[in-house]
Formats: sequence, C-alpha cells, structure tokens
Amino acid sequence: MPGRTKKKLPSLLKPKRREKGVEIRPREAKVIGVFSCKGGVGKTTVVSNLASGLVDLKRRVLAVDANLGAPNLGLHFGELTPKVTIHDVISSGLPIREAVLHIQGVPMVLGSIAYEDEVHPVDLRELLSPLKRDYELILLDSAPGIGSEVVAALKACTGMIIVTNPYVPTIASTLKTFRAAERYRIPILGVVVNRVAGEPFELSLGEIREALGWPVIGVIPEDKRVRESTAAGIPVVKYRPRAKAAKELKKLASFLSERLKSL
Repeated sequence: MPGRTKKKLPSLLKPKRREKGVEIRPREAKVIGVFSCKGGVGKTTVVSNLASGLVDLKRRVLAVDANLGAPNLGLHFGELTPKVTIHDVISSGLPIREAVLHIQGVPMVLGSIAYEDEVHPVDLRELLSPLKRDYELILLDSAPGIGSEVVAALKACTGMIIVTNPYVPTIASTLKTFRAAERYRIPILGVVVNRVAGEPFELSLGEIREALGWPVIGVIPEDKRVRESTAAGIPVVKYRPRAKAAKELKKLASFLSERLKSL
C-alpha cells in the first residue's frame, strides 16, 4: 500500500544468527567420589546402592571402581570375573567405553580382583574423559586412606561424599580425608554416617557434626539385610527395598539426584 513504511523490529526480537565456528557443548557428567580414610566403613556399599537407586530415578549414572589395588565393587553386584576391567584399559590402552558393563541395569566399570601386576599412577580425569558426555553422573568408589590412588581419584572429582562410622577412631581418621579435600579444593557434598546401631558408645550426630564441621546428608542404620544383600550380590535397595537401611540409602540417592541440578 502507498505510503506504508516497513516497521523495524526491536533488536531483542530479531532472530539471532548463529556465529560461525561456535560450538554448543553438551553438558558433561559430574564426577562424585565416595571416600573414607578407613577401610570397612561401608563405602562400596554406599556406592553400589547409590548407583542402583539413581538408575531407578532414571538418572544416567555410571559407577566406576577406582580402588585399583583392591577392587570389590563388582562383588556387590555378584560379578567376580568381569570380562573387561579398568585394569585392561590401563595396562593395554583399551578404549574405556569397551570396559563399560551393564549389570543389574547399572552401567559400571569394574576392576579385576585377580590383577597382580603393579598398578602405576593413572590420570583418572583423562581416563574418564571420553565417558563424560554419555552420563549425567559418574560415581567413583575410591580406595581407603589418602595414598596415591586416592589422590588420583580426588583430582578427577567435581565433588565428593565422605563415609564414616559413629566411632571415635573412625571420626578422627575421617578428618584426614577432609584435609585432603581442602588441599585439592574438592567440594564436599556432605557426610554419610553408616552402620548406626544406637549403642551408648557411639558418637551422636550432634557430636559428629561438631567434630567434622560438615552437614550429615545420610544416616544408614546397622541392618543385617545389608550383609545378606552383599552375600547375594544384589544391592540392598533391590534385594530388600523395605529394609531400614534400604530406605535411607534410597533417600540418599534422591538427595544426590536433586543436587545434580545445582552442581
């Protein structure tokens, strides 16, 4: 029509051109390590049940056995002799994706309990890098203590959970793990107090919080169903989902699932 002028769109409403050479990267998995300074506190039990619980919550999670000297994550899933292990990846340069197994619906990279050669220090961050776009979360089951294997796992993490028991010697040892986290500047999501029986000689949650200075995100009761489930090779959240320990472990999985949104 004569005399009609073409209106200009406000700059904010104009379609934006895609800049050449700009690549939008997919979000990479967060790597959360589960650590304890002492062995036998139930760290692997927490990892195996967290992995199973997160799969039930439809999370894309991968469990990795980073305890290269004494791996036993597979035993919690009834797998004694995995066909391909993280040791095969380290020793022969096998692609890490070939070591991903699916057991009881959980993707995992396991270790070899029969591996006898010396395991040299490994860059876990680099080793896991090819898998980070395949998952939302990678859970590391670390070795106990604060040795070279633990340091390698720490360096690969974007966050960590510390597992302890409600006893004075264990809590005292746990402080070493906190100092290691501070040294390598790894964010701590919180503490899981495992095998709480309510005995008078146990430290209370208040005393544990005061000693460690970090929030307790999970309290797992002593429960014989956990030992039964380990013997059966099925995480207790699957083996006896109504058991007291299973309920608390499922709560912990839900907590971690929610935290993923803000990590």
